Amino acid sequence: MLHFFSRAATIIWLSFLVACASVEPKPKAVAVLQYQHVANAHQIQFTNPIKLSAALYPVNFLVPADAQGFWAIFVLCNVHVTQHAMRGFHHNVNNFRVDYDGQTFGSLQPYTLRYQGTADLNTPTDTGPILDAIAAEIDEGPPEQIFQRGYYADLHYRFAIFVPKALANYSGEQLQLRYEGQPVVLAGNGYPPSDLPAVGGTGMGVAAACLPQD
Repeated sequence: MLHFFSRAATIIWLSFLVACASVEPKPKAVAVLQYQHVANAHQIQFTNPIKLSAALYPVNFLVPADAQGFWAIFVLCNVHVTQHAMRGFHHNVNNFRVDYDGQTFGSLQPYTLRYQGTADLNTPTDTGPILDAIAAEIDEGPPEQIFQRGYYADLHYRFAIFVPKALANYSGEQLQLRYEGQPVVLAGNGYPPSDLPAVGGTGMGVAAACLPQD
């Protein structure tokens, strides 16, 4: 009986060691990014109409194909690059994602936008021109930048992420951002976004600076 329990204990201990060995430690964060979710916009208007292959006319504005879709607009407030970042933090606006209820939103998908509310939908070919046109209306700050170790305050880099459909049980609170490419911590400042019918062009203005930490 004693031999049986000793053998069982050995097996359990070895299993524990194997399990511990198979769990890789999480990489340390290279930066802490503070942001504010400043607005949710339901239409993007263009100061200068854009030409797209799927449309036989200059496109003045875009709306989501799903009426409940929207653009979540964020402002990057501050960046603190930690001592673990031997090569610094590589900021790329295209690496931001919205995480909500197990879903991730970030890259623009084909056939999720309507041109001027018509039946014409965005094609894969038009992805680049659409993103460039939206950035020209919304984005503030460089699309890419290397931050070396240190603290960078009052950046106010603004960008938009398209959420193509309704979010279950979402009531307009701050959305959680995630960053792909490097391990970072993203912390919102707690303010809820404004709900705007249209931005860009002749649409309503969007906040361009972060409010103090809530």
